[in-house]
This record gives sequence, structure tokens and C-alpha cells, in this order.
Amino acid sequence: MSKKMTKGAFAIGAGVVLLLGGAGTYALWTVTEELDGTVQTGDLDLVLDAESATWTLNGSTPVTDIDALRLVPGDSVTLSQDLLVTAVGDNLNAQLTVTEASALVPEFAEHFTVDLDLDTAWNSTGNVVDVPSAQPGAAPYEVTAHVTVAFDPNTGGQDATDVSVDFGALEFILAQQPRN
Repeated sequence: MSKKMTKGAFAIGAGVVLLLGGAGTYALWTVTEELDGTVQTGDLDLVLDAESATWTLNGSTPVTDIDALRLVPGDSVTLSQDLLVTAVGDNLNAQLTVTEASALVPEFAEHFTVDLDLDTAWNSTGNVVDVPSAQPGAAPYEVTAHVTVAFDPNTGGQDATDVSVDFGALEFILAQQPRN
């Protein structure tokens, strides 16, 4: 290695050492202050009382074994289900809905409807129910949901014959909605 290269390498190394060493020698003032107060988050929860579930055919006939039921056009079957709904938040906008018919019978959804009704005075539009926000510490709302699956009476020909209608695909959906 030449003398010039050695001097150059030494100069670069010394510069790096000075830069690194100098970086820790400057004192910059910093002040911190803690914020005051605490906030509690809200809660959104839905619990089904599985033992309360009952099925009826055409509004009045009790169904003891839903898996053995054979629907025909014009029939409707209703699930009555107790729910515990928790909705707590100062600015919470929540809605309760139920799965669409397309989840039950994807290839024949046009022949079935799914309707949701609650035994409350909550605002609803179609199958969308607005859930009011409760005060912190309040007990969950106890409501009974009625979900009716109707087989269109105008279903003709051999449409939707020998089809499985999967009630296991029915789901209640409690979801926070954005504020307008």
C-alpha cells in the first residue's frame, strides 16, 4: 500500500471516529409531561341462549326435529332465539342483522327469504336492527329474535326440489357501524 493511500485511510478513519464520538457529546434539552386522565373502552358482545331456541312451522306448529323437516313452496319456518346483547360506548353505533338467504341455499336463494324480527322497540329497516348504546355497567339487553325462513309459494316446476337448506349457515351478526 502506498504512503498516500495509508494517510488517506488513516484520515478517513479518524474522521469517522470524530464524527461518531462527537455525536454523543451534544446535549439536546427534552421535557416530558404525562397526560391526565384515563379512558375506559366500550363493549360489544352477543350471546345466544342455545337452550331457548324453538322452531315453528307456518307460524304455529312446533318443530321438534328441524333436521327431519321437509319444506314445500309456501311453507315458512321460524326460529325463536333468546339473545343477550351488550352495546356500551359513548359514540357506539351498532346494528344486529341475520345472514342472507344466499348462505342457506346458494344455488336457489331466489326461492327463499330470511326475515329478522326482535321483540323490542328498536329501530329497524328490513333485516337491520339498530342497537342502542347502554350505560357502562348496565346489564346486557335481553331480547328474543324471531328469524323466519320462507319458501316462495310461487316456486314452480321442479325448482328447488330435494335441496338442503342449511340452517347451520344462519348467523346473527352484531357489528359496529361507522358514524355518519
